[in-house]
Amino acid sequence: MSDTPETASLTDVPARRRTLLAALGLGVGVGVVGLPSPAMAAAAGWSNPTRGTLTSGYKTPSRPTHTGWDVAASQGTPVYATAAGTVRDIKTNSYPGDTSSGPLPGRSGNSVHLNHADSYFSYYGHLHRVLVSAGQQISCGQLIGLMGNTGNSTGPHLHFEIHRPRLTSVDPRVFLANRGITLGSTAPVGSTGYPSVSQGASGWVPRVIQYLVRARGISVVVDGGYGAGTVSAVRSFQSGRGLYADGLVGPITWTALVLPLREGNSGDLVRGLQTALNARGASLLVDGGFGSVTTNAVRSFQSRNSLVADGLVGPVTWSVLI
Repeated sequence: MSDTPETASLTDVPARRRTLLAALGLGVGVGVVGLPSPAMAAAAGWSNPTRGTLTSGYKTPSRPTHTGWDVAASQGTPVYATAAGTVRDIKTNSYPGDTSSGPLPGRSGNSVHLNHADSYFSYYGHLHRVLVSAGQQISCGQLIGLMGNTGNSTGPHLHFEIHRPRLTSVDPRVFLANRGITLGSTAPVGSTGYPSVSQGASGWVPRVIQYLVRARGISVVVDGGYGAGTVSAVRSFQSGRGLYADGLVGPITWTALVLPLREGNSGDLVRGLQTALNARGASLLVDGGFGSVTTNAVRSFQSRNSLVADGLVGPVTWSVLI
């Protein structure tokens, strides 16, 4: 088994800006009416709310009252405002199976409801956590919540709606397509943070995950392939931490996996760190020893990414590194 870092091949890793704070910007170009295509440019002022797989659609024959699209990914996947506006209302303290209604009719759990210009409204349901408050001013692409499984839900996903006026829904997939945005696929404005990694991925990021899981006492082969064995190991870790055990490593699971590191530490956590540093341009021996050479590599990485170059690997350094 070699510790040589590999080039990542992760279809589930979103494009992210590597900054200490979330970058808030606007798309460029003019939206084109029609179905999504790679050649379309995103209209300024609009953003994809999240990345993931489209599941249940808008007012389908089997679900004619489903007035939005569902975008599925791992619990904790970031959810962003589709446009600038104001938080009209929110719901919090929901849980899986909660049958109470949110700000809009339906059992969509923790949710955020935004007012936008020109009488548009957007709605984000089934959130794990709401990160904004009622009345708050929101920028296009601002982080507003984390994807979850609350309310009437069978797995982590975002229920996303567009209205104009309120309670008069439009197909959000077509609405965004007309603005050059492919729902679930186009990188959200301002997206940042940990990637979501699932079965089938390969390369250095799964290798880091394997080291981090193994450091928690769970047996897993460190081979850089995110196969069934890694899925099982991740599920064991998630269950032991009271997380949703889906075997996908999203932002919440990443936060639970990483621990602060500094010179003098040793073991598989350090091997995971050294693997990630090598993927970012270092040339370290992946030996699990956090000595002066690894400290210098950490400081160099921190300096290049406008972080405090103290050689200490805390949550911010981990999130930018991965």
